[in-house]
Amino acid sequence: MNRREALKRVAWLMGGTLSAPVISAVLSGARPVAGKASWSPQTLSLEQDKLVSTIAELIIPETDTPGAKAARVNEFIDLLLTEWLPAKDKERFLRGLTDFDARFQKSYGKRFLDGTSEQQTQVLTELDGEAAEARRAKSKDKPFFGMMKELTLVGYYTSEIGITEELRFQPATDMYEGCIPLERVGRSWAELG
Repeated sequence: MNRREALKRVAWLMGGTLSAPVISAVLSGARPVAGKASWSPQTLSLEQDKLVSTIAELIIPETDTPGAKAARVNEFIDLLLTEWLPAKDKERFLRGLTDFDARFQKSYGKRFLDGTSEQQTQVLTELDGEAAEARRAKSKDKPFFGMMKELTLVGYYTSEIGITEELRFQPATDMYEGCIPLERVGRSWAELG
C-alpha cells in the first residue's frame, strides 16, 4: 500500500475531506524518524505533547492492534506543526489545544490529563459532534477537534503500524488472490501487485 492509498482510506474515514497541507506533507514523506532513541517536541511543549498523545490514543486506542501512542502519532503531529502546516493553522491548533483543556477544566474542575477516561471520552464525543456539524455546514475553518482527528487518523494510517497491523497490508507476492473471505483476514486487507 502506498501513501496515496492510505490517504484515500483516511479521507473516506474523515467524510471525504483532508486539508491540503496534510496531504502535501504525507505525500512528501513526512513521518517521525524511525528508531530515534530520544525525541522531544519542536513546537508542542512537553505538557501539550502529553495532551496530544492522550487525545490521539482515545481516538485510536490500543485494542488487538497497537493504538496511536504506539504509532507515535504525537511525533507526527509535532512534525507537521513544525514543518508543514501554515502559521495560521499551527496557531489555530495550538490555541484550540489550550481552549480544549480550559473547556474540560470548566466542565470538570480539573485538567484533561487528570480526568477519568469516561469524562475524557464524553468531552471528545461532544467535540466530535461539533466538528461533524461544522463539516456539514461547510465551515471554512475546521474546529480544533476536526484538525486533531484528521492529524491522528492520517498519522496513524500512514505509519508502519497503521498500515501493516491495522490495515494488514502485505507486500505483493507472485501469487494473486482476487477474492479472499473476510473471515480469513479478520478486517480490511490490501495487497499491491
